[in-house]
Amino acid sequence: MFGWDFQNSKSDRIKLFLFLLVIFLVVGFGVSTFFRSLNKEEVAAVEQNSKSTEELTKQVDSSVPNSDDSESAIEGPNDYDQTEKFSEEELEATKKLAVQFVTAFHNYNADKPQEYLENAKPYMTDALYEKMNRNGRREVLERSYLTLKETNITPVVNKSSLVVRWNVMVTGEAKSVDGKITKTEDWYLIGVRDVDGEWKVEDVRVNVPN
Repeated sequence: MFGWDFQNSKSDRIKLFLFLLVIFLVVGFGVSTFFRSLNKEEVAAVEQNSKSTEELTKQVDSSVPNSDDSESAIEGPNDYDQTEKFSEEELEATKKLAVQFVTAFHNYNADKPQEYLENAKPYMTDALYEKMNRNGRREVLERSYLTLKETNITPVVNKSSLVVRWNVMVTGEAKSVDGKITKTEDWYLIGVRDVDGEWKVEDVRVNVPN
């Protein structure tokens, strides 16, 4: 091969060894280069897939509304909550007026049938006073004399932004014409409106469902 004498020439054997070594090195380098290129392609593919996954996750997260925002949007303002339409001062003033009106209006004496109305007149509008005066008040014999003992305010649903409403529960006593006394509980639904800068009771309903 190539005119080399391997049996008699030491230098030819060395040349053969070096030749084979070079071939192995070339083959080894080629194989190593091939596998490195494959590995780089796999790493690049993995990185690309990871980036795509992150971008998709961000898109999904951005498309899902925040839970707090969703709850506030669903809840929103309550049209029937009058605390959102009137200030704390207005609510306190109208509540006090409602109690004053009911205290004057509830107490009744059949011997003086107009006295309750005159006592309640300062707290009501002129229109309500005229209506009450025109219609009069009729109590059954068992309630000829009514006395208020205690009042209790309960909140109501109210859609109006002009009229404040309160439920006033009244507990007290009723005395009949023959002197029999019984415990009483009455509910007054009061509507209060600002009339020329002053709060006035414009309507009252007694013992009706709210």
